[in-house]
Amino acid sequence: MLDDHDPLKHIAEELKRPVRASRTLDDRVMRAVRKLPRHARFGLWSRLTTPRRVSVAPLSWGMLAAAMLVFAVLGTRSLVTSTSDLQASVFSTSKALKSPRSVQFVLVAPDAKKVSVVGDFNGWDASHAGYQAQHRGGGVWSVTASVPLGHHRYSFVVDDSVWVADPIAPRAVDNDFGVTNSAIVVSNQE
Repeated sequence: MLDDHDPLKHIAEELKRPVRASRTLDDRVMRAVRKLPRHARFGLWSRLTTPRRVSVAPLSWGMLAAAMLVFAVLGTRSLVTSTSDLQASVFSTSKALKSPRSVQFVLVAPDAKKVSVVGDFNGWDASHAGYQAQHRGGGVWSVTASVPLGHHRYSFVVDDSVWVADPIAPRAVDNDFGVTNSAIVVSNQE
């Protein structure tokens, strides 16, 4: 327990006493704030959070709704004609865009007995007849195959079991099977 001569009791009593700022301090602070430029006193945050009174005439909202309706109807009509025009142009050029290009795949594999090309363009099918490479001598295997236009991932399959990425092509993202594939872009340009 604290006695009357204890310094802690004296400090506790002082802390319990209310403290009031002098009137002159308030006046000095408010004068300093009033001298600040307007943008410093009323910033963007103050403008956004200050309550405001907004009056709306029903006639103006009705006019706005009517204008939006007119623009929506006119815009839809032009959109329908432009969509049909777009479909016609896409249909006329789609045959040319989907035509495949001949691509030559080459792999140097001196010890291989069989090499085929697999990719997203042939369903990753190692037995696909159009993608079986021929031995050209000196360990060089090649096949010229038809590949559709676009971005593709592919690999070589050596001896029906070993998947090999093309050493001269850029690598594609891992295919979630732990095998790194190669990437190729087949374009319409020669």
